[in-house]
Amino acid sequence: MTGMTQHGSQYRFWDTIMATQFSVVVEVPDNEAGRARAVAEELFDEMRRLESLLSRFIEDSEISQINRLRYGESTIISPETHRCLGVALEAKQATQGYFDVAYLSEGVVDGQEAFVLLSRPLRVASAAKTLHLDLGGIGKGFALEHGRDILARYGYTKAMLSAGDSTIFAMEPPHGTKGWPVQVEFDGQAEMLELANEALGCSGKTVRGEHIFDTRQRKFATHRNRVYVQIPSPTLADAFSTAAMTMPDDLFHYFYDAMPEKFTNS
Repeated sequence: MTGMTQHGSQYRFWDTIMATQFSVVVEVPDNEAGRARAVAEELFDEMRRLESLLSRFIEDSEISQINRLRYGESTIISPETHRCLGVALEAKQATQGYFDVAYLSEGVVDGQEAFVLLSRPLRVASAAKTLHLDLGGIGKGFALEHGRDILARYGYTKAMLSAGDSTIFAMEPPHGTKGWPVQVEFDGQAEMLELANEALGCSGKTVRGEHIFDTRQRKFATHRNRVYVQIPSPTLADAFSTAAMTMPDDLFHYFYDAMPEKFTNS
């Protein structure tokens, strides 16, 4: 059941998907509350559809089917799953392996990927003895991108979407402002950011403790308490903030210096 609150011309809708409260705040004319709610419900339905494709916890999802492949076997997948896995491979390369959706796979030849993406038709092949994909560190950001596309299709461009506290995507700012206000915390002090046409990814261990897996060292371990990544893509913001929690200091500072956007920790 979609929840709704109103504050002036802004309407906030929320629903629980992927074990997370997804929400969208949209600025609309006074006479469009009903239409905005219908668009929000379509948006959440799309996110549930993505969950049915990408969640390893759903037995008949495409990811679960992929995880049952034996070495050399392949299966046809949807464009959405193919694209998400493609971005995941890009994130792995960019983070030097500190983000890896196949980190639990076994029997992978050193220097090779655990899976291979193929086309015509779109499919994925296993290159591991035991393939195990987990899109938990990228799927929510990927869902927000789809949500943005739905809002834009209906002409709603002044909006902000969020997946719990982990990933936020701000579209155009509300009327008369520079951006959507988002509260963050640095060294125990709350600060307010204004986001517009960009994403903010956040990972930390304050709430859930040591729950992020170091894909290079193959153990639960982090080097910092909290990381924020502020870049245009919510999918990559989700992935990079996860990877940054386990990166050694030298690689983390390389990212900090090399990226034109903000990449900070506390």
